[in-house]
Amino acid sequence: MNKGSFSAVASRFAVFLLLSSAVFLAACGRKAADPVGVWRGTIKNNSGETVAFTLEVKRDGEKVIGELVNGDERTVSTSASFAGDKLNLNYDFYDAKLTATIDGDHLQGSFDRQWGKKILNREIHARRGDSKAVSGKSENDLSGEWVMTVGQEPKLSYWRAAFQQKGSEVSGTIIPVSGDWGTMTGTVENGELRLNRFDGINCRVFKAKLTPEGKLEGIVDFGLTDPIRKVVAERITESNKTIVANLPDPMNHTRMSNPAEPFRFGFPDLTGKTISNTDELFKNKVVAVSITGSWCPNCHEEAPFLQEMFSRYGNQGFQPVALAFEYSGETARDSEQLKIFAKRHSLKYPVLLAGSTDEGQIQQKLPQLVGFGAYPTTVFIGRDGLVKRIHAGFEGRATGERSVKLKAELETLIKELLAEKD
Repeated sequence: MNKGSFSAVASRFAVFLLLSSAVFLAACGRKAADPVGVWRGTIKNNSGETVAFTLEVKRDGEKVIGELVNGDERTVSTSASFAGDKLNLNYDFYDAKLTATIDGDHLQGSFDRQWGKKILNREIHARRGDSKAVSGKSENDLSGEWVMTVGQEPKLSYWRAAFQQKGSEVSGTIIPVSGDWGTMTGTVENGELRLNRFDGINCRVFKAKLTPEGKLEGIVDFGLTDPIRKVVAERITESNKTIVANLPDPMNHTRMSNPAEPFRFGFPDLTGKTISNTDELFKNKVVAVSITGSWCPNCHEEAPFLQEMFSRYGNQGFQPVALAFEYSGETARDSEQLKIFAKRHSLKYPVLLAGSTDEGQIQQKLPQLVGFGAYPTTVFIGRDGLVKRIHAGFEGRATGERSVKLKAELETLIKELLAEKD
């Protein structure tokens, strides 16, 4: 090798060393990707509204766990992986997953889930440990129960809401006839209230201003394709208790077209075997027919209650059965989701695939029902095979004493029906 060639090689080698050193130093200077921690950020709805959310990522040995946090409620991932800077969290009971890239203390990605016959994608951004500082005081206390007038004529709905306030921090829930929205959290500042909830299914925001008359005026965003709805909320007080008369009665929301007829159903169970109301399983029994779906958070709250009642009163003749209406309309996929649903809640009663959530399916598959409009809706049938009560919705743990009261009332109903002769 001549002197010129040697010098050229030496120069190239020196450049290589410099570049390698620069890459090494840069890598040392970067914070290693690590998913563990509390992440606070926003997720964007189709409407353009952003919903605040909290994600806590933990390690249990080699296992990664991701929990969506709403007050005391946690939606826990069923499986997860983390490699390099890529985080994947699966929530199989909602047919959903979170995929994100972590760069130091910044997380960005998407939350995707089955919705109807398509995949709903939502963009997410979060920072580790960041949270907006809020003042510890508020001139107005919004604690208490409220009646919400939602929408505009000719389509008005009346919902219940309950809030608890500590300083400027507010938590609570909104309760349409279908059941509560779960715990929502947020703040009130300068007379402006904002509550958020993201739990994998619900991605909702309620924001309102307090008027001089003491009402809340604002909007609710469902997080789907529903239009944003206007809301006016009025607190329930001793002097205006009559406003609760506007609220729908869950026990009178849905009815039978002909109460003298037995409630009929016949659908395949998770093995493909058709189960019908005329089967020996239901003969001379008190039957609770839950019209449900694995995609429905309130249905996930009702199912353990029905299983508890079955464990307690099954030997006396109480028999629940679930008629599920699922998202995709694909038998194999929907059946798999129902198997996950049944396993998650250790259900020992039959779960049947009744249909899909497509428009008109309920009317087609269960034509005897009038005024159906809530998942879950539970049909209580006496030993004589006739419908005694139909309860729309289910109020879960976020409603506190209301949930305790509802469960007690339904248990009393079951015991009364068991005591009746056919």
